[in-house]
Amino acid sequence: MKDSPFWIVGLNHGAHDGAAALLRDGEIVVIIEQERLSRRKHAINESPAQALASCLSYAGIGLEDVGVVALGSDHDALAQWLGLSARERAEQLPFDDPARLFPSELFGDARRPRLVCVPHHMAHAASTFWPSGLPDAAILIIDAMGEDCSTTLARGSSRGIEILETHGISSSLGYFYEAATRYAGFKTGEAGKLMGLASYGRANQPMPLAFDGRLTWNSVPESRGIGRTMITERRQSLLKFFAASSYPFGIRADDSILAYADFAASAQKALEECILSLATRACELARSDNLVLAGGVALNCSANGVLWRSHKFRQIFVQPMADDAGVALGAALHTAHQLFEQAPPCQPMAHAYWGLKDTAFDIEEALMRFNLVGSKLADNELLERTAKILAGGGIVAWHQGRAEVGPRALGARSLLGDPRRRQSLVRLNTAKKREMWRPLAPVVAADAFHRYFNGCPSPFMIIAAEVRPEFRQQLPAITHIDGSARPQAIKPLHNPRYFGLLQEFAKLSGFPILINTSLNIAEEPIAQSAQDSIRAFLESRADALVLDNYFVAAT
Repeated sequence: MKDSPFWIVGLNHGAHDGAAALLRDGEIVVIIEQERLSRRKHAINESPAQALASCLSYAGIGLEDVGVVALGSDHDALAQWLGLSARERAEQLPFDDPARLFPSELFGDARRPRLVCVPHHMAHAASTFWPSGLPDAAILIIDAMGEDCSTTLARGSSRGIEILETHGISSSLGYFYEAATRYAGFKTGEAGKLMGLASYGRANQPMPLAFDGRLTWNSVPESRGIGRTMITERRQSLLKFFAASSYPFGIRADDSILAYADFAASAQKALEECILSLATRACELARSDNLVLAGGVALNCSANGVLWRSHKFRQIFVQPMADDAGVALGAALHTAHQLFEQAPPCQPMAHAYWGLKDTAFDIEEALMRFNLVGSKLADNELLERTAKILAGGGIVAWHQGRAEVGPRALGARSLLGDPRRRQSLVRLNTAKKREMWRPLAPVVAADAFHRYFNGCPSPFMIIAAEVRPEFRQQLPAITHIDGSARPQAIKPLHNPRYFGLLQEFAKLSGFPILINTSLNIAEEPIAQSAQDSIRAFLESRADALVLDNYFVAAT
């Protein structure tokens, strides 16, 4: 190993979901998503420079201390696949320009570190295999596209990651589901809404997608173009195929939910069948019954639930930053493996609390700025008061410690409610300006998981489970229309105050379960700072705000 400490930065520097990850001798120190700082969801076309600067500040180092910066895509390879000239490449893919990555207004004249490019799917693979803690695993990466592929099957072991098979962009599952999402009236990036809508329908409509050893399209012509032309043609062909279904394109699903329920269910089932077939093939090729996943499609928790219920895999691990933000971590871990010529000493990722934390001074200053008075309480009184509000039907804005990474709130920046009351779901969806038909997820004490759920006790709210039938009527606010839920199983070691709140709530309600949704309002990223959380608290009209040990009651 290199002389310690050796600092490696990983960046997702593409057109969306910019992020930075900092490793010290192969160990995760901090991960920050650019959107949490800029407050623009998905940080479209933003440089991750601010996230990088915040990582370095957190660690108390400067850019000159960084040994190497690993980028989570190879834009030269992408430009080649797109067929871009050198001029077009500079205009259309400017994201790895050092002046953009290391602007002088943030980094002055500090020495710029060496840049290395990690292929996109390799970065995804490293982001999920190395933190899984598994000695070996089949790796399945599914997204819209990497440089020249959309699906990758690989093998992970202590020796490294070996790519076994790839599927081209013309058969992209990510673009298939994106087209289905758009057809149902949702926006790009709202695939989770289509997944939630699917539970209301029956899978009775034809879909063009199948897997028989390779991904194939039925009744959808092959694209004759290359690069972006091919992508555009594929999207148009899919929309034309969908238009043969019962409902015309353009009716928004939130205006007439039942109009697209069967369509959504059909698209979801087709996706699940392909993912299960691909996962089975990946394990056969890798000669392992462990499975790890990443890529944007791996955020589909319903499909992940199907994988778990198939009983084909001994262990399943899905990285909480499975989307493109996760390639920042993956690029850094892959580079650590290459440099150290051994498995990076990455600890198993048992929690997602790798973001920034507010100091007591930050919290007090934020409260003063908003003219709020917070009482600093001992843990026992804090938890008792909070649990009492929740058990009485109130909602609580909950801001604790280091922020979680990934698109799901996991008890660091959350809005909490009582799962026994259907009205809690109504109130929370109203507060967040969400569609009323959308489900909310639960958090449950890990030692009680199997009492209430059939499924995998994931700490990342990323694998759907079944609510046991005897509890569905008692827990209506977290039980979806099909009897499913997307639970987070929490252990006291990883978030003791959060776990303690579940225990206090159980004393009053009998259930160590709470509704847990993200602390933000629609179209905003999850809160990062105390100021973000206060704004969300005020706009949501929650009954109380808990900022670490500071308790603020609504007026």
